[in-house]
Amino acid sequence: MGILKNHLVKECDPRLPGYLSHSVKEAYRVLHDLINANPVLKNKEMRYAYGHIRKALVDTSIRIVLENSDIPCKIERKAVSSIKNGYEHTMLEVKGAIISPSVTRNKKALPKKALHRSTNSIKNAQFDLFHTVEDLNEKYDENTPPYMLLTYGDKNYQLQYVELGLPDISSERWIEKVDITQSLVLVTDKSDESTIQKELDLSLTALAEELLRGAQDGTENI
Repeated sequence: MGILKNHLVKECDPRLPGYLSHSVKEAYRVLHDLINANPVLKNKEMRYAYGHIRKALVDTSIRIVLENSDIPCKIERKAVSSIKNGYEHTMLEVKGAIISPSVTRNKKALPKKALHRSTNSIKNAQFDLFHTVEDLNEKYDENTPPYMLLTYGDKNYQLQYVELGLPDISSERWIEKVDITQSLVLVTDKSDESTIQKELDLSLTALAEELLRGAQDGTENI
């Protein structure tokens, strides 16, 4: 078992991969529902908006799923610059990890701009590709969780993969990645699953409609 997979099993909530994968899949589902229901979005000149809409739906879906689960989490939106209404990224802190989502062009790609979103990324530089599982466990504990990237990618906006990755900050390479695309949502109470799905449907649909209006007006602010 690799160092990241071992860490996820031993230090993180076992439901986390399933919830994260489900969040991304639901965001893509709503994206395609929005496109299919609004022919204007199929116009070539409107495709520029797809990426902005996708990102907003993924970030919001993750927040809704985790906040409505019983996984303790802290979720923040952090501005990249001081520009008003500028680009923001999502940071989640859960047991055993600090995670930021980012789209990538393919499974091998590492989103370099996302490497330094958290000061905990500095801790990743304490070891490299040659450290053992024991070394990783010595470096991290509940007070110093590792920084991970939740990456996802698509082909023509059809979701292809969802992964959790541990980046090597110094070499800007992946130490290890775990594919969670097929991870299942583990629930012990069906009512919890129903609550999450209902909240997703309501919130993502409302957000999609808002994003559509912004795209049509040329004023999308995502």
